[in-house]
Amino acid sequence: MAAQFIILAIASAVALAALRRALPAALSNPCGFPSARWSWPEGLLSVGLVALFLTMAAGSSGREVRKLDLEDVVRGGAVYAGLVFFVLGFLVFRGFDIVRTFGLRTGGWSPGIVLGWLLIILPPIFLGQALIYAWAGPEQSLQPIVEFLLQSPGWRERTTVIAVAVVAAPLTEELIFRGCLYGVARASLGRTAAIVASSVLFAAIHWHAPALPGLTIVGLGLALVYERCGSLWAPISMHAAFNALNIATAILWPDFAK
Repeated sequence: MAAQFIILAIASAVALAALRRALPAALSNPCGFPSARWSWPEGLLSVGLVALFLTMAAGSSGREVRKLDLEDVVRGGAVYAGLVFFVLGFLVFRGFDIVRTFGLRTGGWSPGIVLGWLLIILPPIFLGQALIYAWAGPEQSLQPIVEFLLQSPGWRERTTVIAVAVVAAPLTEELIFRGCLYGVARASLGRTAAIVASSVLFAAIHWHAPALPGLTIVGLGLALVYERCGSLWAPISMHAAFNALNIATAILWPDFAK
């Protein structure tokens, strides 16, 4: 265990050094950040959607703990799809050009940049997670989706989880948290406050205390890669890669996932 902490600490120090080099480039917006005329209806939409996520998460935590089943996962995917159509429909109705608003045609993002930022944030995430479980004890509960994967070896269950976690969740959550919430907050509160607020709220909607520090770091990385690349495709692909890594870990190395 001590060796694991030492390795993670060294990796986190290297990641911090890499972050110090990458951060100025990200904040200089080399590819330009998408410009949009955000107004109070978009702000109200963003706040309302975040409040919806928080309400659903808080409501589920107050109920008797039960395991997920395949129907729950499918229902979650349907909710994500509905939210995407609702948000895009609202923005189109308001006269927004979706492609320009989120920089979807910007060529400033690439798999190499996304992978680089993912590698930067992974060591501190793993270190923080290890410290929390060492302090709080191994009896801490897993995230429901991870527990579902560990207890559902069937291909149908795993394919459904992959579709939701690697496609539906990144598209929906990045559209809401980086695309809308971050865009509105950046225009009204400034970039620094927007980065912090969107990252903390992104972690909070998952409503899993042991994962809060790690998910906050994920949110910070997603906002920074959005700044660096100027295209929402960058945080979407980084979010998808992060979720895919977690799924692969749960399937291939279940003891490590626990």
